[in-house]
Amino acid sequence: MAKGVAKLVGKMITLNDPSYRSFLELPKTETTSRILLLIVGLGYGAISIASQASYISSFDSALLQNFLVPAIFIIFGILTAFITKVGMAALLWAGSKALGGTAKYRAISLVTPVALLPGLLGAPHLAGLGDGAFWVSLLLVIGVVWMYLISVKIIQTVQGFTATKAYLSAGMAFLFLASVYYLVIPAS
Repeated sequence: MAKGVAKLVGKMITLNDPSYRSFLELPKTETTSRILLLIVGLGYGAISIASQASYISSFDSALLQNFLVPAIFIIFGILTAFITKVGMAALLWAGSKALGGTAKYRAISLVTPVALLPGLLGAPHLAGLGDGAFWVSLLLVIGVVWMYLISVKIIQTVQGFTATKAYLSAGMAFLFLASVYYLVIPAS
C-alpha cells in the first residue's frame, strides 16, 4: 500500500493528470496528506539545522547541541510547513473561488502538501545558504515554477476547471503570494 501511494505521489510530482483524482479517491487521503506535510516540515527543519550549524555547535552542552536545539528547529520546520499549507490552500481556494469554483477549502487543502514538496528546492535560499550563489537562486526558481504547475493541476482536478482557467486561478494566488512576500521580507 505505502509503495503504491509513494508511486502515486511521484506521478503527481511529475504532473500526471489522472494521479490527482486517484489521490483524492484514496481511502486514507487525509493520512497521506498529513504524512506528506510532515515530510515537508522535516525538510524545512533539516535545512534550518544545516544553515544554523555554527550556531548550534556554539552551545556548551552536548544535550543542547545534539538534541534540544535541533528538535526545536524540526518542530518549527513542521509548524512552518503547516502554516504554509494553510496559507497556500487558502490562496488557491480564493483564486479558484474568484473564477467560479465551487469546491470546498478542505478538498484543496488535502492535496496542497504535494505542491509544497518542490518548494523544498527553494528552502536553501530562504535559509540563507549559498550566499546568493546562482545554484541557490536557480533551485528557488525551479521550485516555485514547479509548485505553480502542481497548483494548476490541483485546481484543475478539484474545481473541474479548464487548463486556462486553472492557470489563471493559480496565477492569481501566486501573484498575491509574491506581493505579500515582497511586502513582508525586507530588501537586502
